[in-house]
Formats: sequence, structure tokens, C-alpha cells
Amino acid sequence: MKKTLKQLIKLRTLSRETEENEKALEWVKEQIPTGYGARIKKHNGYPLLYAGSDSPMLCLQAHIDVVPGNEELFFPKEEKGLLYGRGAYDMKFAIACYIEILKRTNPEKHGVGLLLTSDEEIGGANGVGAAIKEGYSPSFVFLPDGGDNWKFDVKAKGAWHLEISTKGKAGHASRPWEGVSAIHKLLDISKELRSHFTETKEEEFKPTINIGKIEGGEATNQIAEKALMKVDIRFTSKGEKEKIEKILDSLKEKYEGTEIKEDVYAPPFECDAKNPHFKEFEKIAREHGKSIKEGFAHGATDARHFSAENIPVMVIKPRGGGSHSKKEWVDLKDLDDFCSTLEKFVKKTTKKR
Repeated sequence: MKKTLKQLIKLRTLSRETEENEKALEWVKEQIPTGYGARIKKHNGYPLLYAGSDSPMLCLQAHIDVVPGNEELFFPKEEKGLLYGRGAYDMKFAIACYIEILKRTNPEKHGVGLLLTSDEEIGGANGVGAAIKEGYSPSFVFLPDGGDNWKFDVKAKGAWHLEISTKGKAGHASRPWEGVSAIHKLLDISKELRSHFTETKEEEFKPTINIGKIEGGEATNQIAEKALMKVDIRFTSKGEKEKIEKILDSLKEKYEGTEIKEDVYAPPFECDAKNPHFKEFEKIAREHGKSIKEGFAHGATDARHFSAENIPVMVIKPRGGGSHSKKEWVDLKDLDDFCSTLEKFVKKTTKKR
């Protein structure tokens, strides 16, 4: 499995690089036993890999796309039992694990399916979202894209990406009274919007805001006529989002020439940890010396697409960290325990009678 994971890390599967993602999924397809009928489909150019039934008892789901990174991140490094590299923890470890499990699982005896996508990092609309709309309907989903260090993610925040733009009146910077700075206006909007969010910590499940990008102006000595900013808001409930919408409406009315465009919307995710499948996985994990607790996620994943259709999703991962950073890693020994646990779980919960 380690060899497979290292090979996957070497593949530069950035979200919008559809050709590279298709090549990578073709490589994965070659590793899957022929009995599973692995096939690749596309939606708006984004490739998806299916294996097994379109209505499996259990779907093993993951995304092969990764966020950008320096060249060296695509060359896996192993140090003191940890494997470093882009996608090591988010989430190519899962694909390597799935390949090994399918090699040791009989498709005639087990109702297990596989769904791999290539657009999770940019919203998942052409991956899991499209698959569900086109009829993909598993009874249960296993998705290790959260729940770090053996914690069940029982809820996750929703994500809302916005582009807020403003217009002003251009003029010479030495005569500010003759113009209206769109940048100044945008900074005022930012300050007012952020004032409605309180500082929070990792252990708190509260709404957050981040201004990720600001653009505006043409020259230092010119009053900016246009400006925009990219905003990332994370919220915990539908009611919370509605409150934020009212705040945005008031700012749009207050600051003339302001426009708000939605780039990405992902609803919050919730699941029931009392589901018998969760209990079964927890039981098997204890046999490997793992103690499972409940947790929550600050980020959104493809789990929300299944949850919206009332399809139960289990979100849990082995020991690792550094997702999207220069030090992304997974614990190889713990990954072996995780895959052994998952293999037993798959065979027990999908055995056909």
C-alpha cells in the first residue's frame, strides 16, 4: 500500500487539470480487479471513476484532486514512519487503502462500490454532486476526508464563498475630494462585515470569516474606480446563514455601487453517530487498540452532497496532518491499522446473503 500511495502522490492531480486527473484515474483503474467493472465517466470535463454497482450497499468514496503546491511536494518523503507529500493526508491515502481492500474483496460476495472524483477541492459539483443527480445511490458511504485521528465527524460547517465588488469615481490621488475611492469603500465594508464575527478557537463550533483576496486600483497616484474582495464564510446552520444574508443586504444598501456574487455554496453536514454501521466500525477499531470519539469539522467536504439526500456518511481518518500545507503527512503504521479496520468493516457490512 505504501508503494501505491507514493505513486499517487507523484501524480500532479490539481483540481482544474482535468487531463492529468483522467490519466491518474486511468492508472487507478488498472489497479482494480476486473470483476468490479471499473469505468471512467466525465461531467463537464471532470473525470469520475466508478467501480461496482451504482447502488452499492457501501460506497468507498474519495477525491484524487489536490490543491497546488511547490514541486518538491509531489516527491514523497518518508521520515520516522511518516510519509510526507501533497495529498498524503488529503486524501490519496484513502485511494491507496481502497485499492488494497478491493484486491482482497470478492465482488460476487460483497456489495461494495467505489467512487473517486476530481473536483472536491473546488466544490464537488461535477463530482459527487453530479453522480448523485445522475442516479448514484449507495445505502451507506465511507468518506475519510475529515475526522482526524480516529474521530467521527458528526457535523461540519457550511461554506459560502462570495465576491464583493464596489464602484467609485476615479481622479488624481492628490485631489481625493474630487473622486470616490472604491478601495476605501471596500475596506469599510470589510470592517463592518467582520465586526459581526467573534474570534474563535479550534475547539469552538462557531461561524468564521476570512478575506482571502483583494484587488483594486490601477496606479498609486489614482483614486481607485473599482475594487473587489473574495470572502470565505463558514457557518454552522441555515438560520445562521440567513442572519449573515441580512447583514450583507444592509451593507449593499448602505454602500452604493456594491455588488455581491456567490462563487461557492456548501450547506452544513450532520450525521447520526448512533447508526449501527458507526457502532460496528467502532467495535472493529477497538480490536486494533483504537479509541474513537466524536468531533466536528470546520471545513466542508463531499459528505454534504450525500447528507443532503439522507444517505448516511461516515467521516473518519487515521493519524496525520498538515493538509494543504508544506508539511502534509500521514502516519504509515496507523494507516495500516486503519486499512485493516476498514477491510474487516467492508467485508462484514457488505457480505451478501
